[in-house]
Amino acid sequence: MSNGMTACGGAFRYEFLMQVRRRSLWISLLLVELLQFLIYVRLPHLYDFLHIYFQMPINQTMAQLALMVNTLLPAAFGCLIADRLPRDRRTRVEELFMATLQPSGSRLIGKYFGSVCATLIPIILFLLLGTGFVLYRTGDIACIPLALTAFVIIILPGILFISAFSLACPTIMWVPLYQFCFVGYWFWGNFLGPAHGIPTLTDTILTPSGKFMATGIFGLDSKHTGIVASPTQGWESLSLLVGLAVLVLCVLWLVQRWQQARQ
Repeated sequence: MSNGMTACGGAFRYEFLMQVRRRSLWISLLLVELLQFLIYVRLPHLYDFLHIYFQMPINQTMAQLALMVNTLLPAAFGCLIADRLPRDRRTRVEELFMATLQPSGSRLIGKYFGSVCATLIPIILFLLLGTGFVLYRTGDIACIPLALTAFVIIILPGILFISAFSLACPTIMWVPLYQFCFVGYWFWGNFLGPAHGIPTLTDTILTPSGKFMATGIFGLDSKHTGIVASPTQGWESLSLLVGLAVLVLCVLWLVQRWQQARQ
């Protein structure tokens, strides 16, 4: 048990520091957020939209803010996670870890949470900036704890979900190919409605953008999310996303054990 905790903690620290020091992490997420900001600025009647959002109950305002943060940034997030395991193989760090005879499952958990926590830092900063703007416009200090709640309930489940797949899929796919497919999936599975005539996950509880949690749990009006969801469906979506993330990590662990046994 102690050996497993040591392996998990060591992998977490290594992965966190490696990821948070990457210039591409900060540059990519900053450029994506700048692009999103420019898109919103060019919207017609922007002031009217903002006025509507600030007139909503504060919990719904923060849910809308979380959805805005969750629009484009997760697409870049998944791409930034995708190279973590291939990079370890390329730099032979994986062989070094294997030579220590530490539990592979503990290393995988540490790597997963280390890379996720590091990549989340810019997203959390963007959320805090938005929260500061909401506080400035509304003067309602309740937006601060609600920002944390919205992050945990709306943003984090989808992030855990896409991170698990972004860590696992590149073990059998070329990383650039996965990144290309993942960006396409993000828009297909979250924003491409059935009205386009293409089957999509957009209106199902499997969509990771957080729309079901925002509508079902935070009570955001369906006209802002495009879906109608009950509180039960909101919690079902959250549970399904997190549960699938755990399942994917378990499968990845089994695949790694199989690969190690063949070596």
